[in-house]
Amino acid sequence: MPEPPLALSAVHFCTCSVSIVAGSTLLYIAARYTPVHLRSYAVLIIVLAMVELSSSIGAFLVFPRIVPVGLEGVACVLSGPIVKITSNQTIWFALYLVQLHGTVQYNVFMSVCFCYRYYVLRHESPTRNQVRAFGIAVFSFTFFLFVLFGTTRASKEIAYEHVHKYVPQYDLDPELRLWSRHEIINTRTITVELSHSLGGPAIVWTVLTAMSMNLVTIFVGRAIFRFLNDRTIHLSERTRNSHKQFAVALTIQGVIGQLILFAALSYSLGQLDIVRSPVMEYSTHMVSEFCIASSPVITLIYIKPYRAELLRLVGRKHEDSSMMKSVHVTIARREE
Repeated sequence: MPEPPLALSAVHFCTCSVSIVAGSTLLYIAARYTPVHLRSYAVLIIVLAMVELSSSIGAFLVFPRIVPVGLEGVACVLSGPIVKITSNQTIWFALYLVQLHGTVQYNVFMSVCFCYRYYVLRHESPTRNQVRAFGIAVFSFTFFLFVLFGTTRASKEIAYEHVHKYVPQYDLDPELRLWSRHEIINTRTITVELSHSLGGPAIVWTVLTAMSMNLVTIFVGRAIFRFLNDRTIHLSERTRNSHKQFAVALTIQGVIGQLILFAALSYSLGQLDIVRSPVMEYSTHMVSEFCIASSPVITLIYIKPYRAELLRLVGRKHEDSSMMKSVHVTIARREE
């Protein structure tokens, strides 16, 4: 199979590189320099940064192209540097799982962050240990599903059979860069390949989380802004503005995250054999790469304590730093 177009490769590696640098920077700043009053919320920011970083590293290494092969499976052709580093397909598959798992966790924790910001508007802020316990529970559920999903890899013989059955026009080499998994087999009988049926929950969860993030962005985001714009609710302007900066950052991240629906659409068109093209097959994951890359960048720009620390790290003095310190002391309990 020909290598991916140079333009797509450039966009992919630039996007992943920005994501890795921004994610690492955010993780460092959030872990070391989060103000006291934001430490509970920072637990979620750190988890989100970690899953985004893991997904970006996995994507950088594998650069996957998704080729649907009917209703029996999907082939993933890899063009990343990992294929030149090792010929072990188990490592390729594991790294792809890391990317896909991180993408799903990104959807989940973006929704959790939205709900957290609304919760603390109406209730006392939870402690860090409470947030950690909740975050571990949420993370573990998705992680467990993808452990099961890791058992769905098909043999090279089955992969070769499906590829040549459904996309004979593609010159895919199953010996070098191809893996395949069984999905839903027959929509009438709802049967699955029994040896691969454990992949079903992860597939359903992936779709649901993409949809839920969009719904949460719309409904919870609107509820947050309605609450903050209601002048009958007694909040100081500093507290109100502080909550708004988090809400704005999350809303922008959520709006960009809705592009993941395009990835689902491009995959569905290929799955139904309505439209096929290499660009669409590469874009299925490249869209999510862009969404994930934008997330830490937006957080670093819009969250004042993190922006101030970022500017300090690069040698620039933030003009509001002294004012922000006094604000943090004044509203320490309410901004959580």
